[in-house]
Amino acid sequence: MGYPSLLYKSAPKLSPMELTVFEDLQLLNFIPKSVAKTVKIPCEAENITARQELFRSLSGSDAREKFSRLLDISAELNSLDSIYSSARCDAEKSAVFLALMRTEREFAVNAAASGFGDALSDCFAAAFSREIKGESYRSMSAEIDSLYPEYEKQLDISLKSHGQEIKVGAASDVTYFDRIVKCAGTLGIEPPKVRETKKRRLSPDIITAVSSLSPELSEKLAAFSKKYSSLYVRPVIYYHSELRFYVTMLGFLDMIAEAGIPLTYPELSDEHGIHVTEAYDVSLLAKNEKHIVPNDIEFTDAEPFYYLTGANGGGKTTYLRTVGISAVLFMNGCPVPARHAKFGRLSSVFTHFPRDERFDGSGRFVEENGRVNKILERMDGNSLVLLNETYSATNEENAVIMTEKLANLLYGKKIFGLYITHQHSLAESEIPYLNVLIDRNDSNRRTFRIAKQKSTGGSFARDILERYGLTPEALTARFGSPDGKAKEE
Repeated sequence: MGYPSLLYKSAPKLSPMELTVFEDLQLLNFIPKSVAKTVKIPCEAENITARQELFRSLSGSDAREKFSRLLDISAELNSLDSIYSSARCDAEKSAVFLALMRTEREFAVNAAASGFGDALSDCFAAAFSREIKGESYRSMSAEIDSLYPEYEKQLDISLKSHGQEIKVGAASDVTYFDRIVKCAGTLGIEPPKVRETKKRRLSPDIITAVSSLSPELSEKLAAFSKKYSSLYVRPVIYYHSELRFYVTMLGFLDMIAEAGIPLTYPELSDEHGIHVTEAYDVSLLAKNEKHIVPNDIEFTDAEPFYYLTGANGGGKTTYLRTVGISAVLFMNGCPVPARHAKFGRLSSVFTHFPRDERFDGSGRFVEENGRVNKILERMDGNSLVLLNETYSATNEENAVIMTEKLANLLYGKKIFGLYITHQHSLAESEIPYLNVLIDRNDSNRRTFRIAKQKSTGGSFARDILERYGLTPEALTARFGSPDGKAKEE
């Protein structure tokens, strides 16, 4: 049978985002790379809507518990599938197949009961409901119930060596190491550290020898494997990554909600734009930040691209991450950390942040420029491009020229994006500016608020100069003009 996806109503068409996007947005503090492989594939409108419905369904504890249970079963199924696929003798293959199909049955039965009223989970549940009702499947299920108790007994084997009986039983839940740790604690000794050990599989000779102790059972296992091998379809193991996506993202969303940050499901719009009210940079939760300042996000055809300037430590990079995280969550059908959100079509997010690699001056510039060119090759009219001090590796004159060229190109193509820059000698252009706000009435305190302004105007550097009487005007007043003439009183 064909297994319906829990992620997509229709096959994804958009290209995956780069893993560096998640590094730059600091999302890997919450989402492991194994899950990021799913998150990096952007969704189009139909799949976004379907996922939003499923995430809403999973807000209920019963639905979430069922998905968590399915995730655990799928992990066991993956493990058995790996052993089955690499079996080194027929006896091993037959024995593992019974355990594999028993676990697959458990998954199928639980999956059939996991329709929650949304399109994705209902389709998923219906497929497995049909499967377990099939005549062959019911026949196989009955044989599993009959054969498995006998199979379990073989896990407790009796062997004889030199006239003495050696009993090999199922492993105890309490290991010798557990006992050593307990004794160490009782004696006030620091317990030993656990060393990871590789699991060793029995050799084919031992497996064959053990199976020969129960020839009748071995024949039954071989017959079962031959009869029902066609009922095992490997794609079922791929549900592990899909279930892991939902369980992981739900954990991330729980963390956001527990921090008192609102979550909202974005509206989908046919218009080209992004409108988010009071969006939060939730990457700051990794630093246990308790007071995250929200900001609005606004991109339109009239103002698709902005320069972002202002004081160091004022929140520029935080705002860049706020925009990027909101977009990534939207494209994955998740609620976003904000009061309200409305998105037009997005195809991808690109980021260009400073790298820590040890290049010399020219090497780092070549690396930066190479990453820019890669973005320009891959982006389209629905991309979001976030640039953080790009071209900082070259001299100021060259940086200004290249910054203006890149920004004007993106603005002219109506690419949504932000460009953090400290280059205040940029020429006046159509490109609008965002600036971090400071409170001049409170010793130029950073507010971490972002607001539009018409041009670079002054910056925090100007504020510092004014504060300490170091502006050109103040210096002229104190020491005279550069031509040596004292200022007239």
